[in-house]
Order: sequence, then structure tokens, then C-alpha cells
Amino acid sequence: MDKNDIIKIFGFSPSLNQLKEINRLSFEIGRREKIEIKHLLNEMAAYFTNKKISGHGRFIELRKLLLSRRFPLATKKARLKPAEVFIAPLTSPIQNKYPIQKSFIPEKIFIENACAKAKLSCKIQNIFPDVPVEFIAHRHEYIKNYHFELSGLKRPLLFIVQEKFDHIKPCPCTPKHVRCGYWILNLGFGCPFDCSYCYLQHYTNFPGIILPANIEDFFAAFDRINATLTTPIRIGTGEFTDSLALDHITEYSKKLITYFADKKVLFELKTKSANIKNILEINAAANCIIAWSLNTEKICAQEELGAAALDERFKAAQKCQNHGYKLAFHFDPIIHSENWQEEYKKTIEKIYANIKPPFAWISLGTLRSNRELKTACEKRFPQSNIFYGELLLGDDKKLRYPQFLREEIYLKMIEMIRAFDQTTPIYLCMETQEMWKKISARYPLTCWSP
Repeated sequence: MDKNDIIKIFGFSPSLNQLKEINRLSFEIGRREKIEIKHLLNEMAAYFTNKKISGHGRFIELRKLLLSRRFPLATKKARLKPAEVFIAPLTSPIQNKYPIQKSFIPEKIFIENACAKAKLSCKIQNIFPDVPVEFIAHRHEYIKNYHFELSGLKRPLLFIVQEKFDHIKPCPCTPKHVRCGYWILNLGFGCPFDCSYCYLQHYTNFPGIILPANIEDFFAAFDRINATLTTPIRIGTGEFTDSLALDHITEYSKKLITYFADKKVLFELKTKSANIKNILEINAAANCIIAWSLNTEKICAQEELGAAALDERFKAAQKCQNHGYKLAFHFDPIIHSENWQEEYKKTIEKIYANIKPPFAWISLGTLRSNRELKTACEKRFPQSNIFYGELLLGDDKKLRYPQFLREEIYLKMIEMIRAFDQTTPIYLCMETQEMWKKISARYPLTCWSP
């Protein structure tokens, strides 16, 4: 809608910021309700019939109407503050983004000179003999000469590197939120899957996937940290990549499970794949957990491109459990919608119909993001509506569902889980101390935070 449309429909001349706000809210309502914006605004114009309201007053009233329609649950609880509502400029979808492959085949392989003769470098060249290879001094050499754009995010490039510094670290946590006590073994960056909510879309300025060839240096780094630990920790590789999606290429899993089997840790491989061949070829370790990120069947199919279908994840989990591995599951992000309870209930029922509890843990986290991710998602996933839910800016300036809605989601999810399973530890991911207290008052939660 342009300025003249607003003048014609509502009888006032909007400023540029007011027009931006009207268009953004109208657009998101239109997407949620599948209604044309002009039809929506003409509906609202009836409110002003025979009302003597000034131009600025008309904008204030129109904004109230739009906010109550855009955030129906939140506005029933309290009056929204302007600082809580993220109003971004409308964007255009990216044209010709890279499609996700069923089976990852790199367009080109870059190998740092320092690991030119490494086993992983040689293996990958043997697997992809027809893929061109370029040897470089360092991956940053590529960054200097390549102008990154969001459209190139999933370009299928492969970088084999020698990682000298970023081996292991505590999982970063938003200030004033409860730490989960997790550690990251940063064994790779980038993912062959493409999830609409993935924070890597705004976190990286780099195309393709980075795989370190010097896994032994990661083990040496952990040995140094392990010598200082007084209690066991949880540690995993699935924070900046999928732990198993490319395991048929890297075979990291065999080395990782063998290495951590005698360590005083809970080691987790977290995945959305069904790529379990390698881990079934070795003995399961009692402290090694194979974990799957889960969602509703619809979200898995529409928002997690390239990842295994939900039933494929369950079949893989069942095989791993039969082989002797402990399992874990992550509902993160839980995405609110009109029928969210029914859809998540189906997923929970499938877990317990296929796999025997108890599990090592189940984590729960609701959809959240910084503002840049919403914009990136709109550009890369124009068909997705997940960011048009009741997401408001919190104190940390991240988009989150309001506290009352998150509380409702967590309580219902735990109720559904506990109907089948009274034993498995459950924890919240990236949540406030206040939320932990509210949920713990009804259901005990497990916290590994030191």
C-alpha cells in the first residue's frame, strides 16, 4: 500500500515510519490469515465510520487494530509496547538460491596447504575424483576474494582445514538465561541441510562447509580441559553443523565414540539425518548418546529441507537403541500454531510407539531468533510463515513468544511426555531463571549447569 491508498481508505496522510508499520503489520496479518491486504484494510476502515478522530489519532487507532489482529493472544494479556514489536522493512525473496542436494556432492574442494596430505583430504579426493580441487594457504584467503551474499549460503563448497584455535568451548548462552552446562566440540561449520529457522543464516559470512582434518588436535585440547574438570560434562558436535549428516564422508563418529568411550563425559552426536551406518559398525559406548532433533511431521517436511523425514529419524533411532546406544531427543524449536498441541502430540506418540524409554534427556526450546534471522528467513524461505507467529522482542532483543505462551507450551509438552515416560530428564534450552522456576513448580527439570 502506498501513501495515497492510506489517505483514500483512512483519511489521513501517514509519515514514512507510519506507512512502514502499517504495511509490515498488514503483510504479516495477510500471511497468517491468507487475506489480501487491501481487503483487510477496507475491513478496518469500517471502524472509523462516523468517528471524529484526528489524523494522528487515526493512525494510533489503526495501529491498535492491526496489533490486536497481528498478536491476538498477546494483546488479550496486556497492551503491547512499541519496543516489543519488530517492524522490519518488507523484503523481496532471493532469486536462484542454491538448491539442497539429496546427497551432498561438492562443486569444488578447497584444501589448506597445512593439511594437503591429511587422511581426510586424501579420502575426500578419492570419494569425489571428478570434483576440482584448489589448495590454499588458509580459508580466509578465499573470504578475501569472495563477496558473500545470502543467496550463496548453501553453495556446495567444501573446505578441508587445519583448525588451530577453535577446538572446544562452553556453549554460548544469552545473558540472564539458565546455562545448560553443554560444551561444544567445534568439529565443523556449516550444514548440508537447510532449515528455515537455522541461525547460521545470519551467523556466517561464509558459503559451503568447513571440515577440520586434524581431529587429533581436538582430542588433545579436550585432554587439557579434562585435566581441570571436577565433574563430568556434557559435550557434543552438533552446534554449528549436523553431527552425522556427512559422517559417510568424514567418519568422524567412529573416532569420536572410540575416544570418548573411556572419558568421564556424556558425549552427544546430534542429528536430523538417518546416516547411522558408521556408528552401527562399532561397539556402542555407555556414555555416548545419539540424539535427534524432532518436530512435527509438517514442520520437518516444510521447514527442514534436505533432512531425513520424521519416520526415518525414528527408524534410525530404533536401530541405534537396539545396537546398545542411549538416545536423546530435542524439541527445539517448538513452533506455535493454531493446532500445535495436536501436531506435537502425534510426534510424541510416535517416539514412544517406536522407542523404549528412558532416554538420556529431552530438551525443550521455543522458536527464538535475533531480528536479522527473521529477515534472512523471509528472503530465503518466502513460503514459510513461522516468523509470523506471536513473536515479540524480549529484554535480550531476541524475538520470542511472550512468557505466558512459552509457559503454556512447556507445560503442555511435558504433560504429553510424562503421560508415557516418568523417568527421562527434561530441561529447557535458552530460558530464563523465572521460566525454570515456573515450570519446575509443576514438573521437575534437570539442570546440568555448573
